[in-house]
Amino acid sequence: TGRASLKGITLRVGIIQSVPFTIVQKTTDSNGQTTLEYIGFILDLIERLKTDIGINPILQLAPANQTYDQLIETVSNGINDIVIGDITVNSKRRKLVGFSNAISETSLRLIIRNTPDANVDLFGCSKPFTVKLWILILATCIASGILMCIIERKDNENLTDRSVSSQLALSMWYTFANMVGYGADFSASNAAGRLLTSGLYILSLIIVASYTANLASDLTLAKSQFVISGIDDLKSGKVPPSRIGVRVGTVGEAYYLSQDIF
Repeated sequence: TGRASLKGITLRVGIIQSVPFTIVQKTTDSNGQTTLEYIGFILDLIERLKTDIGINPILQLAPANQTYDQLIETVSNGINDIVIGDITVNSKRRKLVGFSNAISETSLRLIIRNTPDANVDLFGCSKPFTVKLWILILATCIASGILMCIIERKDNENLTDRSVSSQLALSMWYTFANMVGYGADFSASNAAGRLLTSGLYILSLIIVASYTANLASDLTLAKSQFVISGIDDLKSGKVPPSRIGVRVGTVGEAYYLSQDIF
């Protein structure tokens, strides 16, 4: 065929335990002897190579403490003829060995804890506004209620024939209901009262819109707390370097060191 053939050639094939590519299982036979059995995607691939090409593979499992970089060096040092596994290609490794076309694509991922559930804050509903603003809103409600009572107490049939305290309470309810956008169960009866009501409507639009926007923002921030979106968050110091774990001898280590995250 004009090409070199591997049919009948014995190859020392290096593999490394990595689920689901290479899984190592211990099996015990009827005589009580324990042997290691290799299963996984890589082993299926090797069996396919045996069938299609006719190679005779001798599987050599990498020790548990051997890194990916050290596994690649076994090829350059002649310990293994080839290595098959979930190995990422980079420039440093290309200087030592040659790589085939990728069998499956790989990419780096950041793994973090799930966002913890936010603590229940009984006063969380008051956080959208500052204390001073809440006091100002309360003072506005009281002042508007008193003003409404003065303006409407003689003309509004809902306020006449009531005691002063009852008139004040009903007027306070009127201003509060209009400020929160609910609306009271009676209306103003004269021009001054309607003008005051118009001002309360406008104030209601501002308060409700601002409160809703600020509350939504606070809830969003509470939900997204501690979330790391990428390498830039590590560079900005969201997570101290002492809290970042990187597997030694992997392409992830080389990438991490190249980003100068210290």
